[in-house]
Amino acid sequence: MVKQLKLRCGVDLFFKEFKEAESTSIGIWIKRGARSEPLKVKGIAHFLEHLVFKGTKNYSHKKIKQEIEGRGGQLNAFTSQEVVCYFAKVLERNAEICLDVLSDMVRFPLLKKEDVERERGVILEEIRMYKDMPSSRVSSILDSLLWEGSPLGIDVIGRESTVKKISGRELKKFKDKFYSPSNIVIVISGKALPKFFEKILAKFNSLSLTRRSFPDKFSKAKAKRGFKFKQEITSFEQTHISLGFEGFSYFHPERFILELIHIILGGNMSSRLFEAIREKRGLAYEVSTGVKKYRETGAFIIHCGLEEKNVSLAFKIILRELKRLREKLVPKSELVRAKDYFLGNFSMGLESTLSSMFYIGESICKLGKVLTCQEIERKILRVSPIQIREIAKKIFSRDKLKIAVVTKRSQSFLPSFKKILNRIS
Repeated sequence: MVKQLKLRCGVDLFFKEFKEAESTSIGIWIKRGARSEPLKVKGIAHFLEHLVFKGTKNYSHKKIKQEIEGRGGQLNAFTSQEVVCYFAKVLERNAEICLDVLSDMVRFPLLKKEDVERERGVILEEIRMYKDMPSSRVSSILDSLLWEGSPLGIDVIGRESTVKKISGRELKKFKDKFYSPSNIVIVISGKALPKFFEKILAKFNSLSLTRRSFPDKFSKAKAKRGFKFKQEITSFEQTHISLGFEGFSYFHPERFILELIHIILGGNMSSRLFEAIREKRGLAYEVSTGVKKYRETGAFIIHCGLEEKNVSLAFKIILRELKRLREKLVPKSELVRAKDYFLGNFSMGLESTLSSMFYIGESICKLGKVLTCQEIERKILRVSPIQIREIAKKIFSRDKLKIAVVTKRSQSFLPSFKKILNRIS
């Protein structure tokens, strides 16, 4: 059971008790991410996430790491399109110092000019690193096709051109605007300690009640209709191809049906694409599917990395498998296995204090509530083969298809793809 406490300052606190756990996981979540950024400072949310590790009012950058890692703990953070999270996992006896460090990072980062300039170089190298990773590069291109003209179509990390210009003043302004009490969620998974909660109340109730709450003004995104293709010539040895279709938001009532389609099609080693492309033909090492969900939109992604000469054949196999899902009912035994895989992985994941903290934080920041295992199980178990087929028909249509390719081949794959599309779809 997840317990909730609304602090006087406006911060929401959620706690999941693990009576037998040796560890405690703490996450401080900010309910604003990269899509909330003005275009001229794209990447600022991620930039700020880096900078809070460089020193705070009470901890130097070395002390931040020593207080967590030096006690056997894990410390990290991430920025996504819709949230930022600072988190740590420590032994239960170190939970209080962990909270102290994390809260200082969120409330009192120094944002020194010299740290801003030094970290700017680090982030620019990170951008270049991702450009040199074929799976990351093709994913970026696909996002730009799916959500052209929207912040969702731009990498969370930002662009070199904007990161180079972000100033310390803009970072402070962004922090003051979005790291306000009404945007902060604290999630703790571990043992319940009364003195620990007293410390949380003392720390966060000291935040000003009068601080203005800024509404999150973001432009609503919708995946663009119509077939789109983009091929980028690179020096990569492998060719990587990603197919994307408009999917569902995380509020959509049919989102769990799409999760099961993901498992059936490419979510594990038993999936249809893994079997057809890797096991039967040995065309690729990496072949997978994925689901992205945002507030008002989403996407279904198919990704494959393989030798250039095998691309067209793999594309044909993918289209055939999509057509099979649209036209034929999934056997009940296959659907049962997919349901068991989903529910098994979900339940086992929640055995960890860290995974539990992530699940609660994501749920609260996005859905505004936490679905129980029983609620999710009911939603999954009532999915039928007919529903799988109907959603496949709705999602996997040619006018929703976007294709991104990164390859060293100069000749376009588009003519070959169009011929295959005309024959199969």
